[in-house]
Amino acid sequence: MIREALDAWDRQSLTAPVAERHHGAHTCVRLAIAHALHVVVGLPMADSAAIASGSWQVVASLLKIVEFHPLRVNGGARQDGVGMDPLMLFAPHAAEAIPVAAVDEYLDVVDGRRVYWRKPRRDSYALACELHRLSCVTSLEDEPALLEEYLELLASLRAPADHVCEWIGTVAEGRFRPAPDRCAEGSQAMRQGPASTLRAGDFVDNYASTVSVNVSLAARLMKRRALGLPVTEPLPGKNSTGVERRTMR
Repeated sequence: MIREALDAWDRQSLTAPVAERHHGAHTCVRLAIAHALHVVVGLPMADSAAIASGSWQVVASLLKIVEFHPLRVNGGARQDGVGMDPLMLFAPHAAEAIPVAAVDEYLDVVDGRRVYWRKPRRDSYALACELHRLSCVTSLEDEPALLEEYLELLASLRAPADHVCEWIGTVAEGRFRPAPDRCAEGSQAMRQGPASTLRAGDFVDNYASTVSVNVSLAARLMKRRALGLPVTEPLPGKNSTGVERRTMR
Protein backbone atom coordinates (compact mmCIF):
# COMPACT_ATOMS: atom_id res chain seq x y z
CA MET A 1 0.00 0.00 0.00
CA ILE A 2 2.86 2.39 0.81
CA ARG A 3 4.52 1.78 -2.53
CA GLU A 4 1.21 2.25 -4.34
CA ALA A 5 0.57 5.53 -2.55
CA LEU A 6 4.09 6.83 -3.26
CA ASP A 7 3.78 5.84 -6.92
CA ALA A 8 0.47 7.71 -7.12
CA TRP A 9 2.13 10.84 -5.70
CA ASP A 10 4.99 10.53 -8.21
CA ARG A 11 2.51 10.57 -11.07
CA GLN A 12 0.98 13.83 -9.88
CA SER A 13 2.40 17.24 -10.69
CA LEU A 14 3.21 18.24 -7.13
CA THR A 15 5.23 21.33 -6.40
CA ALA A 16 6.99 19.83 -3.37
CA PRO A 17 10.48 18.45 -4.07
CA VAL A 18 10.88 14.66 -4.20
CA ALA A 19 12.96 14.54 -1.02
CA GLU A 20 10.17 16.26 0.91
CA ARG A 21 7.49 13.99 -0.48
CA HIS A 22 9.33 10.78 0.32
CA HIS A 23 10.82 11.46 3.75
CA GLY A 24 9.82 12.92 7.08
CA ALA A 25 6.78 13.42 9.22
CA HIS A 26 4.68 15.03 6.47
CA THR A 27 4.85 11.89 4.34
CA CYS A 28 4.10 9.65 7.32
CA VAL A 29 0.92 11.59 8.07
CA ARG A 30 -0.12 11.57 4.42
CA LEU A 31 0.42 7.80 4.30
CA ALA A 32 -1.70 7.37 7.44
CA ILE A 33 -4.51 9.39 5.85
CA ALA A 34 -4.27 7.50 2.55
CA HIS A 35 -4.30 4.13 4.33
CA ALA A 36 -7.33 5.08 6.45
CA LEU A 37 -9.31 6.35 3.46
CA HIS A 38 -8.48 3.23 1.46
CA VAL A 39 -9.18 0.67 4.18
CA VAL A 40 -12.05 2.37 6.02
CA VAL A 41 -13.88 4.30 3.32
CA GLY A 42 -13.09 1.80 0.56
CA LEU A 43 -11.77 4.39 -1.88
CA PRO A 44 -9.29 3.20 -4.52
CA MET A 45 -5.71 3.77 -3.40
CA ALA A 46 -5.20 6.30 -6.21
CA ASP A 47 -8.12 8.38 -4.88
CA SER A 48 -6.99 7.99 -1.27
CA ALA A 49 -3.45 9.06 -2.13
CA ALA A 50 -4.76 12.01 -4.11
CA ILE A 51 -6.82 13.26 -1.17
CA ALA A 52 -3.90 12.79 1.23
CA SER A 53 -1.49 14.72 -0.97
CA GLY A 54 -3.99 17.49 -1.73
CA SER A 55 -5.08 18.03 1.88
CA TRP A 56 -1.95 19.91 2.93
CA GLN A 57 -3.88 22.08 5.41
CA VAL A 58 -5.09 18.96 7.21
CA VAL A 59 -1.59 17.45 7.34
CA ALA A 60 -0.12 20.70 8.70
CA SER A 61 -2.81 20.86 11.39
CA LEU A 62 -2.30 17.24 12.45
CA LEU A 63 1.46 17.70 12.69
CA LYS A 64 1.04 20.44 15.29
CA ILE A 65 -0.11 17.72 17.69
CA VAL A 66 1.70 14.64 16.38
CA GLU A 67 5.05 16.52 16.28
CA PHE A 68 4.32 18.92 19.11
CA HIS A 69 6.60 21.91 19.76
CA PRO A 70 5.46 24.48 22.34
CA LEU A 71 5.18 28.17 21.59
CA ARG A 72 7.99 30.55 22.38
CA VAL A 73 7.27 33.51 24.59
CA ASN A 74 7.10 35.74 21.49
CA GLY A 75 4.61 33.44 19.76
CA GLY A 76 6.85 31.42 17.43
CA ALA A 77 7.08 27.63 17.65
CA ARG A 78 10.14 26.23 19.39
CA GLN A 79 12.00 23.41 17.68
CA ASP A 80 13.77 22.18 20.78
CA GLY A 81 12.32 19.74 23.26
CA VAL A 82 11.95 16.79 20.90
CA GLY A 83 9.59 14.23 22.36
CA MET A 84 7.31 16.67 24.17
CA ASP A 85 3.89 15.09 24.45
CA PRO A 86 1.53 17.09 26.69
CA LEU A 87 -1.47 14.96 25.68
CA MET A 88 0.42 11.72 26.51
CA LEU A 89 -0.48 10.27 23.11
CA PHE A 90 2.84 8.46 22.74
CA ALA A 91 3.39 7.26 26.27
CA PRO A 92 4.06 3.49 26.49
CA HIS A 93 0.95 2.98 28.61
CA ALA A 94 -1.35 4.82 26.14
CA ALA A 95 -1.78 1.81 23.86
CA GLU A 96 -5.55 2.03 23.43
CA ALA A 97 -6.77 3.48 20.12
CA ILE A 98 -9.09 5.98 21.78
CA PRO A 99 -10.31 9.22 20.17
CA VAL A 100 -9.64 12.49 22.01
CA ALA A 101 -12.66 14.70 21.39
CA ALA A 102 -10.98 18.04 22.07
CA VAL A 103 -8.20 17.63 19.49
CA ASP A 104 -9.23 15.01 16.92
CA GLU A 105 -9.92 16.04 13.33
CA TYR A 106 -11.91 14.16 10.68
CA LEU A 107 -12.21 13.80 6.96
CA ASP A 108 -15.83 13.24 5.94
CA VAL A 109 -16.25 11.62 2.52
CA VAL A 110 -19.72 12.31 1.15
CA ASP A 111 -21.15 10.08 -1.56
CA GLY A 112 -17.66 8.73 -2.19
CA ARG A 113 -16.37 11.93 -3.77
CA ARG A 114 -16.89 15.16 -1.82
CA VAL A 115 -14.36 15.64 0.99
CA TYR A 116 -15.00 17.76 4.08
CA TRP A 117 -12.54 18.66 6.84
CA ARG A 118 -14.10 18.65 10.30
CA LYS A 119 -12.24 19.78 13.40
CA PRO A 120 -12.91 21.25 16.86
CA ARG A 121 -13.72 24.94 16.85
CA ARG A 122 -11.34 25.41 19.78
CA ASP A 123 -7.70 25.50 18.69
CA SER A 124 -6.26 22.11 19.69
CA TYR A 125 -2.67 23.36 19.41
CA ALA A 126 -3.37 26.19 21.84
CA LEU A 127 -4.92 23.64 24.20
CA ALA A 128 -1.81 21.44 23.96
CA CYS A 129 0.40 24.47 24.67
CA GLU A 130 -1.62 25.26 27.78
CA LEU A 131 -1.31 21.67 28.99
CA HIS A 132 2.43 21.82 28.35
CA ARG A 133 2.75 25.09 30.26
CA LEU A 134 0.91 23.77 33.28
CA SER A 135 2.65 20.39 33.25
CA CYS A 136 6.00 22.22 33.45
CA VAL A 137 5.07 23.86 36.75
CA THR A 138 7.26 22.20 39.35
CA SER A 139 4.56 21.75 41.98
CA LEU A 140 0.95 22.29 41.07
CA GLU A 141 -0.09 21.24 44.55
CA ASP A 142 1.45 24.45 45.89
CA GLU A 143 -0.58 26.56 43.45
CA PRO A 144 -4.29 25.69 43.92
CA ALA A 145 -5.42 27.97 41.08
CA LEU A 146 -2.98 26.37 38.61
CA LEU A 147 -3.96 22.89 39.76
CA GLU A 148 -7.64 23.68 39.21
CA GLU A 149 -6.90 25.08 35.75
CA TYR A 150 -4.87 21.97 34.86
CA LEU A 151 -7.62 19.61 36.00
CA GLU A 152 -10.23 21.56 34.04
CA LEU A 153 -8.12 21.28 30.89
CA LEU A 154 -7.69 17.55 31.39
CA ALA A 155 -11.45 17.13 31.87
CA SER A 156 -12.16 19.07 28.68
CA LEU A 157 -10.21 16.59 26.53
CA ARG A 158 -13.09 14.11 26.49
CA ALA A 159 -15.95 16.58 26.50
CA PRO A 160 -17.97 16.71 23.25
CA ALA A 161 -16.35 19.18 20.88
CA ASP A 162 -18.07 21.89 18.87
CA HIS A 163 -16.88 21.21 15.32
CA VAL A 164 -16.43 23.45 12.32
CA CYS A 165 -16.71 21.89 8.88
CA GLU A 166 -15.24 22.96 5.55
CA TRP A 167 -15.54 21.51 2.07
CA ILE A 168 -11.96 21.08 0.84
CA GLY A 169 -12.39 19.33 -2.51
CA THR A 170 -13.68 16.54 -4.69
CA VAL A 171 -11.97 13.30 -5.72
CA ALA A 172 -12.50 11.29 -8.91
CA GLU A 173 -10.38 8.90 -10.95
CA GLY A 174 -7.24 9.45 -8.92
CA ARG A 175 -7.42 13.25 -9.04
CA PHE A 176 -8.22 15.52 -6.12
CA ARG A 177 -9.70 18.85 -7.16
CA PRO A 178 -9.40 21.37 -4.32
CA ALA A 179 -12.36 23.57 -3.51
CA PRO A 180 -12.12 27.16 -4.78
CA ASP A 181 -10.23 29.57 -2.56
CA ARG A 182 -13.20 31.31 -0.98
CA CYS A 183 -11.03 33.94 0.69
CA ALA A 184 -9.97 35.19 -2.74
CA GLU A 185 -13.55 35.79 -3.83
CA GLY A 186 -15.06 39.24 -3.73
CA SER A 187 -18.45 38.38 -2.33
CA GLN A 188 -19.15 37.70 1.33
CA ALA A 189 -21.33 34.73 0.32
CA MET A 190 -18.44 33.02 -1.42
CA ARG A 191 -16.18 33.58 1.57
CA GLN A 192 -18.71 31.81 3.74
CA GLY A 193 -18.60 28.70 1.55
CA PRO A 194 -21.18 25.99 0.89
CA ALA A 195 -20.46 24.08 4.09
CA SER A 196 -20.42 26.92 6.57
CA THR A 197 -24.06 26.50 7.62
CA LEU A 198 -24.03 22.71 7.93
CA ARG A 199 -24.59 21.25 11.36
CA ALA A 200 -23.11 17.92 12.39
CA GLY A 201 -26.29 16.06 11.51
CA ASP A 202 -26.95 17.78 8.21
CA PHE A 203 -24.88 15.27 6.25
CA VAL A 204 -27.45 12.60 7.03
CA ASP A 205 -30.26 14.80 5.76
CA ASN A 206 -28.63 16.08 2.58
CA TYR A 207 -26.51 13.23 1.20
CA ALA A 208 -26.94 9.55 0.43
CA SER A 209 -23.95 8.47 2.48
CA THR A 210 -21.18 9.88 4.63
CA VAL A 211 -18.12 8.12 6.06
CA SER A 212 -16.17 10.01 8.71
CA VAL A 213 -12.57 9.01 9.39
CA ASN A 214 -10.65 10.18 12.44
CA VAL A 215 -7.42 11.17 10.68
CA SER A 216 -5.85 12.38 13.94
CA LEU A 217 -6.17 8.88 15.35
CA ALA A 218 -4.83 7.36 12.13
CA ALA A 219 -1.73 9.59 12.32
CA ARG A 220 -1.17 8.75 16.00
CA LEU A 221 -1.43 5.01 15.37
CA MET A 222 1.10 5.20 12.53
CA LYS A 223 3.58 7.13 14.69
CA ARG A 224 3.16 4.73 17.62
CA ARG A 225 3.89 1.79 15.33
CA ALA A 226 6.86 3.62 13.78
CA LEU A 227 8.25 4.19 17.29
CA GLY A 228 7.74 0.54 18.19
CA LEU A 229 5.09 1.38 20.79
CA PRO A 230 2.17 -0.97 21.46
CA VAL A 231 -1.19 -0.36 19.81
CA THR A 232 -4.26 -2.08 21.21
CA GLU A 233 -7.00 -2.32 18.60
CA PRO A 234 -10.60 -1.61 19.62
CA LEU A 235 -13.13 -4.30 20.31
CA PRO A 236 -14.20 -6.47 17.33
CA GLY A 237 -16.59 -4.61 15.06
CA LYS A 238 -15.09 -1.20 15.77
CA ASN A 239 -12.51 0.41 13.54
CA SER A 240 -9.24 1.78 14.88
CA THR A 241 -9.50 4.92 12.76
CA GLY A 242 -12.71 6.03 14.44
CA VAL A 243 -14.91 5.48 11.39
CA GLU A 244 -18.47 6.69 11.43
CA ARG A 245 -20.80 5.52 8.66
CA ARG A 246 -24.10 7.25 7.97
CA THR A 247 -26.32 6.19 5.10
CA MET A 248 -29.75 7.37 4.07
CA ARG A 249 -32.22 4.58 3.31
